[in-house]
Amino acid sequence: MLTVDALTAHAGRTPLLSGVSLRLGAGERLAIVGASGSGKSLTARASLALPPAGLTYGGRVALDGRDLLTMSEADLAPLRGRDIAMIFQEPATALNPAMRIGTQIEEPLRIHTDLNRTARRERVAALLERTGLRAVGVGPERFPHQLSGGQRQRVAVAIALALSPRLVIADEPTSALDSVSAAVVLDLLVRLTAEEGAGLILITHDLAVARRAERIAVMDAGRVVEEGATAAFLKAPKSEAGQRLVAAARLVLPPHPEVRADAAPHVLSAEGVTVMRGARATVRDASIAIAAGERLALVGGSGSGKTTLMRAVLGLLPRTGTVSVHGTPVVRPDEPRLRQTARLVFQDPATSFNPRHSVRRIVTEPLYRSGLSRREKTRRATAALAAVGLGEDALWRKPHAFSGGQRQRIAIARALIAEPEILVADEAVSALDAAIKADIVRLLDRLTRESGIGLVFIAHDLGLVRLLADRIVVMDDGAIVEEGDVAQIFGSPRHPATRALVAEAEALA
Repeated sequence: MLTVDALTAHAGRTPLLSGVSLRLGAGERLAIVGASGSGKSLTARASLALPPAGLTYGGRVALDGRDLLTMSEADLAPLRGRDIAMIFQEPATALNPAMRIGTQIEEPLRIHTDLNRTARRERVAALLERTGLRAVGVGPERFPHQLSGGQRQRVAVAIALALSPRLVIADEPTSALDSVSAAVVLDLLVRLTAEEGAGLILITHDLAVARRAERIAVMDAGRVVEEGATAAFLKAPKSEAGQRLVAAARLVLPPHPEVRADAAPHVLSAEGVTVMRGARATVRDASIAIAAGERLALVGGSGSGKTTLMRAVLGLLPRTGTVSVHGTPVVRPDEPRLRQTARLVFQDPATSFNPRHSVRRIVTEPLYRSGLSRREKTRRATAALAAVGLGEDALWRKPHAFSGGQRQRIAIARALIAEPEILVADEAVSALDAAIKADIVRLLDRLTRESGIGLVFIAHDLGLVRLLADRIVVMDDGAIVEEGDVAQIFGSPRHPATRALVAEAEALA
């Protein structure tokens, strides 16, 4: 059904894809895997003849023998959505925030069919039913911001399947979702495309997702370096890139020294924290405490309140309740000792950096009011970068000159330069490919061992939590519903939300 022959892509004279060739039969499932920048998404976009701005494609991409790369926009427009559909990585940006979801699901039906309004609305209702949205009370009148991440991704699936296309391409469809939502969306995607008899291409860096495909193609530096049956690849990858991916998925860390979670006074503690959004409490009466050197994981489904709780504790959101540092209550949320005690590493460093600033200026931001000399700031920045594995030459470059994993290292260096006692990592590895994720996890493990710094990491990846955490706090619907050590949470979870998270994590493993 789909034939890719000697596909190339160039940005000016810079080659990004070199001789990519792939085949996909009707109803077949293919996973394209590889590190960030390997060319996975560029290859997927070629199947829609949608090169990013400034790029040119060469070679051949044929659907049923018709070369998409030589077709005009007028001829391609009827194919997009009707014959080939794309599910993008982040539904929050792919969906129109000003349009109701029913209107967005209906849009391809209105553009590509002669169905009247009643028939289109019946089809929308059927798609909401098939994707399980109706079962959780989501109707066509909702706006995207009123939905969780998993629900928004289900809307994206409904839009993609509205016209029963012959080929669906899903670009990292679960990377931003918790384990429960990820499993639901992936099961849904595989089941519905199978029911429709559609081919499915999964673009992913997560081998747990790739397992759902019949074949795997590994990309590295713009080339396909390995291709074969999924089971055979996972058992014995032949290429170096494939071996790195499988090794990263099997990451093992040495045991962490035992830390007493009941040590008092705690470095940072919060009691009865409540955060209101309008008339609704997004966090309700939550209490949490972090001991010196402890590694605490804060987990829960999308929208459970994990990030909101920690941002409130760190004084970044209005809240009620008490926050204390070493047992002494913090009176004002902007107290310097709170900033000195705990520093936040954001999920996406690209959006937390000023793209016009040098790495030196970015890393030294926490020292802005310190009174230190420029020379001392530069010395500390150099030391912080060295601690995360980056050289002094990085100081004078801009963020765009670095890979995603390197930018995350810079973000960690910025947090470390203030010499905090606790590092708070908000989904700090969720958008990274498996090999880079493994590198950052090893880095966090090393930093906590060598410096004795405490670590709070907000995560939806329970495989990572099991590997890195001493203690786990589980949130559901704005409340803390369970906490305990790793063995207790995974071995005998008590709350239904915890049991669901653990069960889906085991299913994706």
